[in-house]
Amino acid sequence: MANPEHQEQLDSVDKISVGLYRLGWFLLCTSFGCAAYSALIGGATWQPLWLLAAAIGLQAYNLHLYSKAIRYLMQGAAWLGMWLAMAFYLWHWPMLAHAALACFYFVASGLAFKESFCFQLGWLRWLGALLVLDYLLRFSPWLSLRGAVLLSISALVIYIAYQKFRQPMHYDIGKRDNYQI
Repeated sequence: MANPEHQEQLDSVDKISVGLYRLGWFLLCTSFGCAAYSALIGGATWQPLWLLAAAIGLQAYNLHLYSKAIRYLMQGAAWLGMWLAMAFYLWHWPMLAHAALACFYFVASGLAFKESFCFQLGWLRWLGALLVLDYLLRFSPWLSLRGAVLLSISALVIYIAYQKFRQPMHYDIGKRDNYQI
């Protein structure tokens, strides 16, 4: 978590984990971009669940948070979503995909909330509300409204990914002495 006044020495594992976390943000915006494009242009919503799972998996595995309880909650929800997504691809039960999506949206909301503190932008916290709205709209016939919501989600996630790639790598690690192990 960002401590701009403290610059931690990063080894190669730290640099790889920060790079993978940032790659997760890029994959997340790609996933939502595909969904927005298919809803607005294609006439049907198709969001690649496997890409969403890969993005959330990268982010949760390489998460740098001081609080052990919140870190485990985010990682546990990501693992549960991964298992549900794998079960969906195995058995093709739609309820499994909905449950996996709920887990992934929970993790993405929590990460956006975390990043709102890192960038000191309170409006990034609205990503969670937009994800809840998108989740509810997936059960409605309003495809164009869902496309607009997905487009705004994609724009917010692209902004976070852009900001993450711009900042120095040591901002993601923060001060190691503050971590609960």
